[in-house]
Amino acid sequence: MFQSQKPRKFALSRSVEEIWADVMASDMDQLPIIYRMYGFLKDKPVIGKILTSHSTKTMLHSLLDRINAWKERQHRTTVINENMYFIESFHGKSFSGDPKYIALWIKKHIPNAKVYVSSVNQLVDMEIRHFGFEALRLGSANYQQKFHMCKYIIVNGNPLDKVGKAPNQVIIQTWHGLPLKKMVADLEDVKHRQQELSAFLPRMKKWDYLLTSSTFNTTLFRSAFALEENPKLEILEMGAPRNAYLIENSSKHGEKSRIHLKYFNRPLDASKKYILFCPTWRKQEREEVTGIDLKALIESLPPEYEIIVKLHPLETSLRKLYKALDPRIHCFFNELVDIQELFLLVDVLISDYSSAIFDYAHLNKKIIILQEDSEKYQKKVGWYFDMKQTCLLEGKSYTTESLAEAILEDDPHVFQYCNAIQKKLLNLDNVFMNEKLMRVLFLKGRP
Repeated sequence: MFQSQKPRKFALSRSVEEIWADVMASDMDQLPIIYRMYGFLKDKPVIGKILTSHSTKTMLHSLLDRINAWKERQHRTTVINENMYFIESFHGKSFSGDPKYIALWIKKHIPNAKVYVSSVNQLVDMEIRHFGFEALRLGSANYQQKFHMCKYIIVNGNPLDKVGKAPNQVIIQTWHGLPLKKMVADLEDVKHRQQELSAFLPRMKKWDYLLTSSTFNTTLFRSAFALEENPKLEILEMGAPRNAYLIENSSKHGEKSRIHLKYFNRPLDASKKYILFCPTWRKQEREEVTGIDLKALIESLPPEYEIIVKLHPLETSLRKLYKALDPRIHCFFNELVDIQELFLLVDVLISDYSSAIFDYAHLNKKIIILQEDSEKYQKKVGWYFDMKQTCLLEGKSYTTESLAEAILEDDPHVFQYCNAIQKKLLNLDNVFMNEKLMRVLFLKGRP
């Protein structure tokens, strides 16, 4: 007669420490497989309890810290190449912003420079290779190796913590816009503020240079990023390279035609009018970026009007909602988008709390501030300054009908609020300062 056997006691053939060491020694390109294995094993009756227990997680984090510290010591012995440059824009999610325009300047002015650019996927690779640069997959072994060989690291966020920084490397922080909403050390919620600060400060202390567009801009960054914690940091109030591009090309029809061909794959029609809708990110996951019915909005506008929805890099999953909403509504892959190019193309910008508002003001075109949750946002995040008082721009809530009216009506105040932003917030943005900035960063001391 069949007798049930007692369940066999599970036992690891090697210690968790040994297994974890093998995982950390693996090529970073293989980590997604390891994560899938973890996802499969964590639900198993015995090993799952081991992997997900608090004591195991604590031990693994400790091991990870020790391994990363060891790796950083090893990397300090890597020979740094003075003519190698590492570029990372929006954590590899696109090739745009200041890092892109700095890379293009380097290519044009520094012979034999080798420029590497971080990328999260093949779409970003396409943009990078279009300009003749080498794409590196974010976090890969090749990414880490090239990072540790480059003299200059140019970013508009922060590079991966695990790559560290050698003493003779230079990190140039450009950030990605002048803030309206409070950040890091200035957040209204105390618990959230402490969480952000504890993660941010070690990264900020690696910066060697920080670029800003005005004294006003510098003051905001000093407060938001607690810059006094990095006494070696050199702040360069010399303007933003991304905006030097805007100013230089603001009236060049040829550049506008090139941009239109890139995004629409057809020649520019002078009768077309494009509206750029550019909402900023919300920390809480949401199913749509606005309460405005965009399909109803475009249907209420004359046929020559079209809308471009530019999603925040952290909300690209929402593209599926807007890519086929209407033939006159467009939502491109974020990985292929450079918002400075879209600024040149469009006639009206609609945004809420995004720093895009300020960059766009360089073009002296209509700006509409759509704020649907300002009271809630004020309590949770907060503002650095009053838009109406400082920029002569006032945000408000619109219905679909009133927003259509605002788009079509003449705005006699366009020059006033654009000029206020240019003079108060971004007064150092210009083509000539851009050239001087680059020489200070890269040609100082060179023959």
